[in-house]
Amino acid sequence: MSPKERQHGYGEAIEILASKIRGELILPGHPAYEAGRKVWNGSFDRYPAAIVRCVDAEDVRTAVNIAREHGMALSVRSGGHSAAGHGTNTGGLVIDLSQMKTITIDSVHHTARLEPGLTWGEVAEKLQPFGLALTAGDVASVGVGGLLLSGGIGWMVRAYGLTIDRIQAVELVTADGQLVRASADEHTELFWGLRGGGGNFGIATAFEVNLHPGGTVLGGAVFYEATEAERILQEYTRLAAAAPDELSTEVLVMLAPPAPFIPPDKQGTPVVGIMVCYTGDISEGEQVVAPLRQLATPIADLIAPMPYSAMFALTAVGEIPGFQHHSRSQFFETFSNGMIHAFVEASQSIMSPETLITLRVLGGAMSRVAPEATAFAHRDKQGMVLVSHFAPLSADAASLDARTKRVFRALLPYANGAYVGFLADEGERIHEVYPPDTYARLVALKNQYDPTNLFDRNQNIKPTATQAMLVTSVNS
Repeated sequence: MSPKERQHGYGEAIEILASKIRGELILPGHPAYEAGRKVWNGSFDRYPAAIVRCVDAEDVRTAVNIAREHGMALSVRSGGHSAAGHGTNTGGLVIDLSQMKTITIDSVHHTARLEPGLTWGEVAEKLQPFGLALTAGDVASVGVGGLLLSGGIGWMVRAYGLTIDRIQAVELVTADGQLVRASADEHTELFWGLRGGGGNFGIATAFEVNLHPGGTVLGGAVFYEATEAERILQEYTRLAAAAPDELSTEVLVMLAPPAPFIPPDKQGTPVVGIMVCYTGDISEGEQVVAPLRQLATPIADLIAPMPYSAMFALTAVGEIPGFQHHSRSQFFETFSNGMIHAFVEASQSIMSPETLITLRVLGGAMSRVAPEATAFAHRDKQGMVLVSHFAPLSADAASLDARTKRVFRALLPYANGAYVGFLADEGERIHEVYPPDTYARLVALKNQYDPTNLFDRNQNIKPTATQAMLVTSVNS
């Protein structure tokens, strides 16, 4: 069935949308349709019947009601960065929040109200003149909505915790079309679940957050040849774990890019890059970071004082839209010598221009929040690895996926848990994200706020009724 035929099947629904939506309704044949249907992970080439670019919460309510009443498959998109392609579908409705970009900053009380279509690069730029920031992810183009419902592990995670730890309230359109406000005083159990439970319970139309100091940080990266990768990583993990909370770090394992800061004879060779963000006194930061700049002879050292918003330039390498992306991620309780040996051995065996592997040392403020305080339960994990391969759609997808999984499987004996924000299309790994008690609370919330699983295109928490139907189907 063609996109226009699917559109015709929902003719009444689309007519109602066209008459009620204040934003833009994009249908097959519209000049913006081709660009509008695509998402960051080009592996997911879908053709929705309609895309609604909402301008406010009332648009979102209207779209949700029409999708529910007409049985339309429903996808929700903020920045479109879902590794599993959840921001699009074929034959259904896409609620696109990318036009909802209002930010209101209270520089006296250090608070802000963010709409979900903002990107983290935009948020950092708008907060920078006030000397304020909000710890978030590490990629500029990621949308506020998706990350703020998942957790938020970024450049200041050790200093200020997860992004969800800064949320004061969430405005949410639920499956029955109601607009509710969840906070520590209102809809308190929902507020618990929204901080880490993903998009299972509704569509967030605004977030109220506490800000923290930003301004100038000691940031950047130092690159080493990978010939001594195992020793470098052993030293790095020891130093980073023992560092003060003001220092958050991330390692890149990749082939050196053809960048002007990389010597020509080192471009295309395996490297270990250590990215740093120290928030605090710069002179103290220089002393804390110094050992990480002396693990071997650097081939490039880009560490310097910079605006926090400039940190996002370090991760622009993976930001080519429309590429296919293959990824797997894992949490680790600790970085043992055995784990690092397996990591280096597996990484070096699959290294190619498409490979980008990141390793983070966590802890700090993130670990000092009780695991039951939010739906993000893996507070005790000291590290995380993300293995990814990205390339044009013409590249061999099976090879890219196989190389990703090879590193992932090599690390399985040492891994414990997963992060919902980095989960790809991986089925039952949802139970690695949420321990049994956490998962049970989330199911209870799903039963209350979305019992028919209208919001199912996410890392899905299935309501009891849906689980029962699946069991009946399997047994029949």
